[in-house]
Amino acid sequence: MIQQQTYCSIWIPPKAYDLAEWLIRSFNIQPGYGLARYLGVSRRYNNYRAVQVWVLEQQRNWPAEKRTTGQLRRAFSALLPNDQF
Repeated sequence: MIQQQTYCSIWIPPKAYDLAEWLIRSFNIQPGYGLARYLGVSRRYNNYRAVQVWVLEQQRNWPAEKRTTGQLRRAFSALLPNDQF
């Protein structure tokens, strides 16, 4: 079961949470800090939370026709540095 999470006053809806988990697993994102600066979210977030917040922002800001998982994956990949998190 998906857990609804509240962290720093941001609730991540289940769909955004699931997409973030998919990206985290697909890119083998490691626990820790540092990824937030590449994603353009607050640096106070750990790597997992940074991905969740980034996905939520994409869902809010992207037009509906650009909300495919492939496009989300490409946009995420384009922001990552050469070394993995």
